[in-house]
Amino acid sequence: MVVIVRWAPLGSERAAEALRVALGQTLAPNRVTVVFLDEGVWSARPLQPEVAQGPDVGKPIRFLLELGQRLVADADSLAAREIHTVLAGVDVKKRREVIDLITTADHVIPY
Repeated sequence: MVVIVRWAPLGSERAAEALRVALGQTLAPNRVTVVFLDEGVWSARPLQPEVAQGPDVGKPIRFLLELGQRLVADADSLAAREIHTVLAGVDVKKRREVIDLITTADHVIPY
C-alpha cells in the first residue's frame, strides 16, 4: 500500500491527514509506504510547526518509522525546492523508482 503526500505540511491539514491515514493502515496487517511528492516533500524535512501554528506531521512520521514502515521522498521534488536535508529514516529515490513504487502497489491512496 502506498500513501502519496502531495501537499505542504503547513497551511493545510492535508499532509497531516495523509500521514494519519498511513498510520491507521498499520492497524491491519498492511505494509505501508509513504511517498512524499511535489509540495509534500516539505513534510520529509525537519520542521517546527508550532512556530507557524501548523499541524505536527513529525509525530505520525516517527510512529511510522518505529513501526518499520517505509518513507520515500522524490529526489526531483526535493531538487526543485532546493531541499537538501530530509529526516532520518526517509529514503530519497529517483523519480523512476518512485513511479515504480506507485504503479506496483496493490493499493494507492493519493492525498
